[in-house]
Amino acid sequence: MSEKLRDSAPTDGAAHMAEVSTESRSQETILTAEALQRAIFNSANFSSIATDAKGVIQIFNVGAERMLGYLASEVMNKITPADISDPQEVIARAAVLSIELETPIKPGFEALIFKASRGIEDIYELTYIRKDGSRFPAVVSVTALRDAHDEIIGYLLIGTDNTARKRAEEELLKAGALQRAIFNSANFSSIATDAKGVIQIFNVGAERMLGYLAADVMNKITPADISDPQELNARATALSAEIGTPISPGFDALVFKASRGIEDIYELTYIRKDGSRFPAVVSVTALRDAHGAIIGYLLIGTDNTARKLVEEDHLKLAQRLRDQQFYTRSLIESNIDAIITTDQRGIITDINKQTETLTGSTRDELIGAPFKNFFTDPERADAGIRMVLAQGKVTNYELIARNWDGKRTVVSYNASTFYDRERRLQGVFVAARDVTENKRLDQVLKKRNVDFGVTTPNGDSCVILTNKLS
Repeated sequence: MSEKLRDSAPTDGAAHMAEVSTESRSQETILTAEALQRAIFNSANFSSIATDAKGVIQIFNVGAERMLGYLASEVMNKITPADISDPQEVIARAAVLSIELETPIKPGFEALIFKASRGIEDIYELTYIRKDGSRFPAVVSVTALRDAHDEIIGYLLIGTDNTARKRAEEELLKAGALQRAIFNSANFSSIATDAKGVIQIFNVGAERMLGYLAADVMNKITPADISDPQELNARATALSAEIGTPISPGFDALVFKASRGIEDIYELTYIRKDGSRFPAVVSVTALRDAHGAIIGYLLIGTDNTARKLVEEDHLKLAQRLRDQQFYTRSLIESNIDAIITTDQRGIITDINKQTETLTGSTRDELIGAPFKNFFTDPERADAGIRMVLAQGKVTNYELIARNWDGKRTVVSYNASTFYDRERRLQGVFVAARDVTENKRLDQVLKKRNVDFGVTTPNGDSCVILTNKLS
């Protein structure tokens, strides 16, 4: 074992304490990152897999589900990333690392994260195995997740499907030029600076996205000069508050975390040469020499326009749904009838204000209670619900509603079943109208022996009320 690794290896006692401490931290610790990082983490374009310190998967994002064919519930708290990796490649990686670092490394999860656990930046290629057994090449970046005390609480493995470029990169892989191929990809803007932030490398992807030629910017400007200045000010203010140290609103705001060894992925607006703008997700890495001194920074960006448009569409849809719900609720509340919905068991699931007036009960008291409880004849009320479920609808079904203060109200209700979008039966929709006054008038008319439908000599229709003399 090399002297450097021997010094960094924990003692058995320290390892035990670290293990106990790590196990006491829940998945919630990992999820306390900024909302922006969560948004990036949940992108369907990357497989983002987070583990605990032992390597057991704790988070498996939608990108990982899409690429690997597993649901998150099928892998979380069950397996490690080594279990979805080519076993022969994992064994080979362990053997190579053992020689390179002069220490035995087990051919399992340890081989995937050993460098990251020692603070060494690690990006490698391996073959992932999908749930259906098919395979695809992935480029994986590994980062150790650390708590406030700098203790490792887990690992984050971010992978991209490398299938499309695999054939073109085979010759580059033989020459050991994988990283150069990625750097020079037209799909990413790769901008490298010196330690002061002045651009030194501006790849073809950056030229394509930003409209500048490399010669226009190299040794002339910093990435801050092509970023939205208001966003830089806001980022500097937020970071100053978060980290507790003043950060100037310029290039420093873009690389401050990376300069402190903190992984940093954020979203900002890039400004093209023609003045147009586009949202970009940017990953920042500090470039260090053999002695660990920072010699520059690498900013890799992807155009986020498509995702932003999707997000905006989702927001618009959500607003339309809220507006529709508000409109629907307004219609229900403005109805003169008591509106009640029940599930298939006859349990009330929603009501309007008229129902509260009718029953003398509050919304909280009504929802979750049996429909039949609020009528003088519970069995008839329950039978009405069953009739609707059996026939699809019921009209002019009379019941007497019972108010808590003893008031009785005769209601006639029309009811029908209702369904969700998949045509699955959800329950019964009831509109109950107060017909107490109508019933009273009917009784008065009957007592007076009312005659209806008499025709006058000129053919006009009229109603004549005659009292029968006693």
